[in-house]
Amino acid sequence: MPVDEFYHDARCKHTMSPMPGFATDPTYLAYQYGTAEKLRIRQEAHERYSERPNDFFDWALAFLDLHPGLLVTDIGCGPGAYHSRLSANGCTVIAVDGSFGMVQEARAQATQQMLTVDPLQANAEHLPLADASVDRLMANHMLYHVPNQEAALAEMRRVLKPGGVVMLATNAADANALLHTAHSAAARELGYTPSARMTDRFHLGHLDLVRRFFPDVEVHVRPDAFLFPTLNAALRYYASANIDALDDLPADGSHAPRLLPRVAERLRPHLDADGRLRVAKDAGCFVARTR
Repeated sequence: MPVDEFYHDARCKHTMSPMPGFATDPTYLAYQYGTAEKLRIRQEAHERYSERPNDFFDWALAFLDLHPGLLVTDIGCGPGAYHSRLSANGCTVIAVDGSFGMVQEARAQATQQMLTVDPLQANAEHLPLADASVDRLMANHMLYHVPNQEAALAEMRRVLKPGGVVMLATNAADANALLHTAHSAAARELGYTPSARMTDRFHLGHLDLVRRFFPDVEVHVRPDAFLFPTLNAALRYYASANIDALDDLPADGSHAPRLLPRVAERLRPHLDADGRLRVAKDAGCFVARTR
């Protein structure tokens, strides 16, 4: 099995600092999101292999009640996957991300597509925005990376206008459980200590946390699953991030060639008669309108 096919940066130095979990480690996040390469592997997997039509972005944005003239803030914007849709609805976008690489990519896309987007580098716990200045706010699949989620949610509440709408997208608690189970078992077999899943820090079960800041919040769930056409397609997705879920992650990437064949062995019995692998990946969002 050619490791480089799945794990392009295995030899990249990404020494971890001693923190409880890699989901919030600044060094790891810089490695993971310095460019959009690994993120795009995951986005492409959702586009190609989802059982449902790949309309999650449109499904989620429908809850924001968009119309021309609104100011929308996208927290943890990444390379700007939602921005063309927001612009098509006549909205102005303030795009915020802690990664300089992601801000650069969002800015390049906005320039190329002539979108009304203002990208800013900042973290979610300290938003560079005035009180009650934003009509709509979205934070998609990013709060599990934020060390102080309470501070981030308080900031989101602060910058939203009365009557504004917030939409926080994330995974269900058991999304991608099959991959995580295979990874954890393989890691222990090799003497590593598997980390908790990144999304354990913030998933659709965290209603009480969100309700502390947005009392009228509702939870919307969108059932879905990956249907990977081959085991290699699933391994490529796994190697873009999940493979690094180790408390004792080696700095030299040496875990990758050891884990990949072991994880493949554990996933192979789950292939169907056509060699496909189904992995449940329900997702959804919290939605609230401020008073």
